[in-house]
Amino acid sequence: MSTIIEFFKSNQKILVEIAICKLFEGFFILLGACFLVKFIEIPAQSFLFATFSFFSGRFILSGLTEKFFAKLSIKLQNSFRKQIHEQIFIKETQSGELLTLIFDTLKALDEFFIKVAPNIVSAIIFLPIFLICAAFTDFLSAGILILTFPIAPLLLWLIGKATAEKNARAWAELQKLNGEFRELLSAITTLKIFGKIDAGALKIRKSSQKSSAATLDVLKLAFISSFALELITTLSIALVAVTLGLRLVAGNVEFQAALFLLLLAPEFFLPIRKFGVTFHVMIAARESLTRLKAFLPNKTTSPQFLVPSPLPIPPSISFVNVTFAYNKKFSPVFSNLHLKFSVGKVTALIGDSGAGKSTILKLLAGILTPTAGKIIPNSEFLISNCTYAPQAPHLFETTLLNNFTMFDTLDASELKNLLAELNLSLDLNSKQKLSRGQLQRLGIIRALLKNSPIILLDEPTAGLDEFTEQKVIALIKKISPRRTIIIATHRLAVISAADEVIQL
Repeated sequence: MSTIIEFFKSNQKILVEIAICKLFEGFFILLGACFLVKFIEIPAQSFLFATFSFFSGRFILSGLTEKFFAKLSIKLQNSFRKQIHEQIFIKETQSGELLTLIFDTLKALDEFFIKVAPNIVSAIIFLPIFLICAAFTDFLSAGILILTFPIAPLLLWLIGKATAEKNARAWAELQKLNGEFRELLSAITTLKIFGKIDAGALKIRKSSQKSSAATLDVLKLAFISSFALELITTLSIALVAVTLGLRLVAGNVEFQAALFLLLLAPEFFLPIRKFGVTFHVMIAARESLTRLKAFLPNKTTSPQFLVPSPLPIPPSISFVNVTFAYNKKFSPVFSNLHLKFSVGKVTALIGDSGAGKSTILKLLAGILTPTAGKIIPNSEFLISNCTYAPQAPHLFETTLLNNFTMFDTLDASELKNLLAELNLSLDLNSKQKLSRGQLQRLGIIRALLKNSPIILLDEPTAGLDEFTEQKVIALIKKISPRRTIIIATHRLAVISAADEVIQL
């Protein structure tokens, strides 16, 4: 999964620290075994102190490695939670699936980092070091270790095939239980009114029993895998011990070498034995990644519209003694107005309702003509170089694709990128009605697709939730270089993001 790869690339420092800790831990195990052999041969306090120090250091480094993995786990969970929360507003998701993803799925990843990952790293680093030391000490014992080692991975592979199916069933039952429990909570008032609380509780009880039974099936296989690995590794260690004992009696191996190998053999198989105990955790984590990959979209390269093609830099826009009245019988909206909009800036027009913010945008767009005064540059330049998005864009009686593109042809991927940026998940070939918030974003997308040097937006975030509003603001800031953007708004977030603010 690309997210996992990117995550590890961005946390290379922690991975290097983990590798260094495990490397020193391996050397401490070897040195502790060596000094223990020396102490048995020559019971000196210095050898005992060195043995105690090396084994203590080994456990300290092991605990430090677990802390590093816990730190990685927290970072990865936060990254996935952020992506899941973003998708809530883009796609329709069943409550059971969503709850399972946010809680149980990410918990499985956390258990992988805490219980499985340290054993995997230990096996990768310890096994070659221990095997080389065993080969230099006694070649025959090293050969026995090499021959017996592949049995454990083969056994895990066979058990894993059966565990994956059981684990998938357990996830499905858990997802169903989460969904039904949430539905019960949301409808508990209605159930109470109609006297159906007991029926709802019975349904939850049955789902809970099915989920428990499925989980128990996974744990049974986990116990079998653990027992099988313990048996294989114990027999392998026993084979090394018996061989060394017979050769020691025959005088074909020295006592110090035999004792060192007897101490080393359990350490050689220890990561594999621990891995067997937590093998079901690894299977659960693999299923979790599969579910996350299916739920989260594949990351694509940066959309082309975020780096707009070179545009002609428009001149500054000025209002000189501009007066406008909708009807000469009534008082004007404003009189003798002087304004200046800077080039290449995001300008926020603010003021009380009725102050004339929308009117100014319509004058700039050429929809209205000043009653008196003039706008510089002239209206012909503005009409051909600006795009206007009103508060309530019109929805034509045609497909949404035609509504977004205004019946023009364009790259479909560009439109999809814009929809994703503004949290819109729509069937573009349908003629469905849109909510007010969706219509507002429709107007923004229309304006952006035209790729004009001057963009006029009338209350683009009114009525939107805070999360979607931030997405709209972020998109406006991304397309702002070499454009003059004028926004009529009441929203504090938009005002804060603007380069300039004009109070009417």
